[in-house]
Amino acid sequence: MELTAIYHRPESEYAYLYKDKTVHIRIRAKKDDIESINLHYGDPFIFMEEFYQDTKEMSKITSDALFDYWQVEVSVDFARIQYLFELKDTEGQSILYGDKGCVDNSLENLHAIGNGFKLPYLHEIDACKVPDWVSNTVWYQIFPERFANGNARLNPEETLDWDSSITPNSDDFFGGDLQGIIDHLDYLQDLGITGLYLCPIFESTSNHKYNTTDYFEIDRHFGDKENFRELIEQAHQRGMKSCWMRYLIILVRNRLNGKMLSKMGRGLLTKIGSIFNNSQ
Repeated sequence: MELTAIYHRPESEYAYLYKDKTVHIRIRAKKDDIESINLHYGDPFIFMEEFYQDTKEMSKITSDALFDYWQVEVSVDFARIQYLFELKDTEGQSILYGDKGCVDNSLENLHAIGNGFKLPYLHEIDACKVPDWVSNTVWYQIFPERFANGNARLNPEETLDWDSSITPNSDDFFGGDLQGIIDHLDYLQDLGITGLYLCPIFESTSNHKYNTTDYFEIDRHFGDKENFRELIEQAHQRGMKSCWMRYLIILVRNRLNGKMLSKMGRGLLTKIGSIFNNSQ
């Protein structure tokens, strides 16, 4: 068994509240190395007297060139969980893997205090809540700088003529903008598109805008707030939803906390919302 390939991290994409009281637990292992994985789990306080309450077999959900990824879905009675992995490889070796790393598969280690991973508190706000309309939406992702040039007056210096043979870089520009998207909404509607997913549109020095420098301003080479308002209104008239705040939401949720969130983050969302209205 290749122990160095085994990986798990609590409170991440490897362990999270999915919905209601349902938790997804994942683990990574060397490709084609593991035959089976069981998850021992339960309430961490009940564990002190009764050890783990349940065991559930995990399933291999995907693989890449180097690793297999396993997952299991479990339900919790309380807003917390403690868990430990039991891995068996294709040659019959079996280990336990927890917060203290890889240890022999023994009853003593299974019941050892402090060896289990923990999610100490599962808050309902962390659950995945997908609006009903999303599953029925046909999305079209737009990289605004490359989609269409609708207003040449906004072109950055040294804007290139479109040439699909050019290898793209982060600092070359072809003049795509919000007006270009507006001009092609009928085309998108004819394709059956009912949802627009825009890559970042806020102020940035790159063409992709993922390195945003000001979340309060539309990048000047894309247009302005009135152009954005028109885009949203025109899309709504065609029955299209829009999604554009992904990186703003990530910023607020991951970078701000406590008092900063209450003073700055909520105000940021309120201000952006008042400027652009509800983009859904």
